[in-house]
Amino acid sequence: MDSKTAIVNAALLLVGDEELTDLDAATSTTGRIAQRWYPHTRDTVIRSYTWNFALARQALSLLAANPAFEFGNQFTLPTDPFCLRALSIFDSDSEWRVEGRKLLTDDGSVNLKYISRVTDVAQFDDLYTDALIYKLASNMAFAIMRDRLLKRELQAEYLIKVQEARTADSMEGTFDRIASDVFLRTRRVGSLIPPVTPPSSAGSPR
Repeated sequence: MDSKTAIVNAALLLVGDEELTDLDAATSTTGRIAQRWYPHTRDTVIRSYTWNFALARQALSLLAANPAFEFGNQFTLPTDPFCLRALSIFDSDSEWRVEGRKLLTDDGSVNLKYISRVTDVAQFDDLYTDALIYKLASNMAFAIMRDRLLKRELQAEYLIKVQEARTADSMEGTFDRIASDVFLRTRRVGSLIPPVTPPSSAGSPR
């Protein structure tokens, strides 16, 4: 799809509501709900899986101040592109942890592989777009239609879409698997960036 408005409209079709002409310019209750949920859902779906299009690498900047205890050094997480979740440190077996927007470790330098925020829909993978549409529809379903059953059904479809993406990746050869692999590495206990607080699902009056 060529725009975030098209993605939102595909989600609204699943919910059973009317399409928007322009997401950014929308003033209706539905439009304002979509404006609140789209960026949050976009980031949530990106950080939930190791999508190829969102992978990034960067050498981190060492901070002058050291952590108070446990680790010897701390580094600033990337902002361009913005780091949604740290995955691994290249060529290192050291323990590390993410706290706030810092990565703590004993290493003196860090080359980080991470999942980045991607806002340009032209870069989205088709499988990601499908998953985003269903997750967005699920997030908006109760706010727009007051239908909890529909919300659950759309969430179930979203999980199926993510599984389809995993299956496709498993046939592409040596690809970094879903974050569960990272979670199982107990030495890397802090690889998740704290999630963004979801927006209020209540819409503004028309």
